[in-house]
Amino acid sequence: MRSWFIRIGLSLTCFVAGLWGNGAEALALQGRLLEVYEQNKDAVVRVKAAYAGAEVEGKQQIALRVGTGFFISNEGHVLVSASRAAGADRVWIEYQGRPYATEAVGHDRLTNISVLRVLEPPADFSIIKLDPSEPLPATGSIAIAITCPLDFGPTPVMGLFTGIEKKLGNKVFPTSYIRTSISVDGGQGGCPILDLNGRFIGMSVASIVELDGSFSLPVAALARVRDDLMFSGHIIHGWMGFEVTSQLLDDDSTGVYLSKVIEDAPAAQAGLQAGDQLVSIAGRSIGDVFDVPDAFFFTRANQFTPVEVLREGSLLKLSVKTLPRPEKDPIIATEAQAEVQADMDAVKP
Repeated sequence: MRSWFIRIGLSLTCFVAGLWGNGAEALALQGRLLEVYEQNKDAVVRVKAAYAGAEVEGKQQIALRVGTGFFISNEGHVLVSASRAAGADRVWIEYQGRPYATEAVGHDRLTNISVLRVLEPPADFSIIKLDPSEPLPATGSIAIAITCPLDFGPTPVMGLFTGIEKKLGNKVFPTSYIRTSISVDGGQGGCPILDLNGRFIGMSVASIVELDGSFSLPVAALARVRDDLMFSGHIIHGWMGFEVTSQLLDDDSTGVYLSKVIEDAPAAQAGLQAGDQLVSIAGRSIGDVFDVPDAFFFTRANQFTPVEVLREGSLLKLSVKTLPRPEKDPIIATEAQAEVQADMDAVKP
């Protein structure tokens, strides 16, 4: 893996070096990077969280965690990593060298996202708008992060978008994640990731230690988490009550089939049956079992969700009223995931 990362780094270095051979193109790239940085740096903040530890010789020990965050509303709401804010005794931000107290709006440890509200926001700051309609970035395109590393101010970091992933090894992600070559250690976790056009693409949520890179939650998923946290303080996942499995089709492609439909669950009440081949959920195509958690991520409890299935060669379009996910039951289960826990042990949050 290390040699693979070195090749990525050399490719980026060679690309930039090639541009320097053409002065006009190099200056254009540099100018664009400066524009993206200048347009967004005033939305980026440092996050500090204090955690009370055990007493040692009569003195309370305090652990301090540092990260990056950014404003998303004119009312002073800030997105930060839940690994920095959730469970902390006190969380504050630093903006342009000054500290500001915050209160927690909500945390989601699964996606590593927290929403804070600055109690008395600065007089002047920028925001980064979340547009769920933005497409996922092309693999190989330039990524720009704005971070607060260590004790420094907002700092631009350039890298590459290196892939869209739904799992790592046998670890299944709750939704698709964007992989980049940008490291987010040293207080950089939680930073915004943008493209060369200045579009906000996602927020860093986990470090890939072996590659010195990171995973980011795409803007559409981030907006879904933000909405639930600001509305209720926690994520309310939808549930239909079925299990799926994959089968090899006659043309050597893979199909996803319902292997079990729980009696009296929303799926059964809507008419779904074991043996149905899943075509789409909420308008998202299902090509393999890992598409199912991704589609479910965007469903909402107590709302009707369109589901398309093939049954005996006929396409059926059904509407399933989802329920809040039971605490002890999964949204879906697959044979391929029977022993997989939906965590991210292979990456560092």
